[in-house]
This record gives sequence, structure tokens and C-alpha cells, in this order.
Amino acid sequence: MRGQTFEIVRGELFLLGGVEQIDERISWYSAEDRGKFVAYNSYLLRSGNDCLLVESGAAAHRGIIREQLRNLLRDGDHFKRIAVTRNEPECVCNIPNLVKDFGIEAVHSAPQMSSLQFFPSDSAEVRSESFDKRSAELLMLEFGVQCIAADEGESISINGEVRLEPFKTPLRVLPSLWFHDANTRTLFCSDIFCAAVSKTPAIRTNSDVLSKDEAIALMLRELAMKFEWLSRGHLSGIIAILEEYFSQRNIEVLAPTRGQVIIGADAVNSRLWGLIEAMKMLDARNLPLHASSVLSR
Repeated sequence: MRGQTFEIVRGELFLLGGVEQIDERISWYSAEDRGKFVAYNSYLLRSGNDCLLVESGAAAHRGIIREQLRNLLRDGDHFKRIAVTRNEPECVCNIPNLVKDFGIEAVHSAPQMSSLQFFPSDSAEVRSESFDKRSAELLMLEFGVQCIAADEGESISINGEVRLEPFKTPLRVLPSLWFHDANTRTLFCSDIFCAAVSKTPAIRTNSDVLSKDEAIALMLRELAMKFEWLSRGHLSGIIAILEEYFSQRNIEVLAPTRGQVIIGADAVNSRLWGLIEAMKMLDARNLPLHASSVLSR
């Protein structure tokens, strides 16, 4: 298992990262998931000889990720950049190791950190400049890399070709981006669509097509893990944004920061629209009793 990678899209997209067994220390999973396995994912995108890593992976998996990358990278490949969806530990904590192991020079990152990580001075001018524009840059400099701001309208290229389209998802707790890659039809979806765990560490992908009821139940459970605030919000605006976003993009792979990677247009669509329907139920407060109780904890 150590060092195993998965080719998601032939020659272009590879799944890396390590796996942990779920126990009481991983608080956002329920007791019924204990003993199962959750993956912490990184993804290597390749175009020609240019390579980009999406998410740094967990620092605890440094050796695994190093071995995986050494097995994937070919003579002549150019690998100097990472893109991250959030400036949170599971997305960035392995960056210093990648700098040491592979000479990474730059990270495409949201230009904000969360207020839990960076506290500006009392000066309004400095607060605006530092928090809005420089906080992530200061973090990345601490890691030993340049920060390249990733924001909507500022696409990320690989081998001179526009590839990743950043999107400021409204479905978030702290500053978050999704990246869509039209070439591989992949949505790097950060901390949503990541509830699927595995019975064995070897299972890293999932192609199951869910029924409408199954998809809604899964998404209600996932939203209860991290987005409990949705149960008290007015969601019509968020729903409209996400409906438009999903309908305008070809998505056949859901690539979350953790959990199983969802592969196949039908499997993906069942979850995308399961999310929308779940949010519509939350917005209307039209929930099954068991879902209402979970979301009101």
C-alpha cells in the first residue's frame, strides 16, 4: 500500500496521499465510522513535462507522498508549484517538506487566511492591506515559497495552457476555493463531497450512482458534519449560485481534500444534485425528523 498511486485520468491526473483509520480523535466522523478509513488526498496534474500538485497532503504522510511523487515524476518533468483550496493544515501543512524534498517554489493560494490564523493591527489601512492581500503571502513566505494569489478570474496554467479555474465557493466556513479543470472534467472541491469513507485503506475511489433519496441523505449527513450553520440560514442565494455553477461545467470527477474520489458523470451528478436538493430542504425547513435532529445539535 505504501507509495501506491491511482491514475484517475490517463496520463494527466493522479491521486496521491495517505490513509488513516478513523477513531475518536477524528471528531467530525460519527461513531459508526470508527474502524473505517479516510484518505487525505493530494493530486498531481500533468501536461507535457509541467506538473502541478493540488493540496500538499498531510505532514504525517510526508514519506508516502515523497515516494509517490518520485515514482510519478519523470526525467525532464518540471515540478515547482502547488495549488491549495484552503489555508488550513490538511491542505498546506506538508508544504515545507515539499520545499525540502522537491524544491517547490510557489503556491497558488486564496489571498486570505482565516481570522483564526492571522490577526492584523488596529490600523484600518494596515488591516485592509495585510488581511485581505498579504496574510496568505506571509504564511507562504514562512513556509519558504512564493504565494501566487488564486482568485476568481485569475486562472492557473500548466504548460502554458489555462487549466484550473478558481471559484470562491459560498459553501464554506473559512476562506475556501474550488478549482475546476475542464481538460480532465475534475472539480477539486476541498471540504465538501468528502464524507465517503472506506472499509479498507485500499479503497480510494467510488463510482456508485446514488438514488435521489440516498444522495440527499448522504449530503444532509455531510452538511451536519461541518456546515451546521446552514440549518439556520437563508440559502436561496447560495443554492442559485451553486445550481448555475454545476450546470455550466462538465464535471466527471469530484476530488475532495479527504475521503473517496468520486468518478463517473452519473456518480458525480447524483451527488451534485443531491447537495442542491438537501440545501433546498434545509432552506424550506422541510427535513425528515432524524435529519432535523442531527442538524440542530
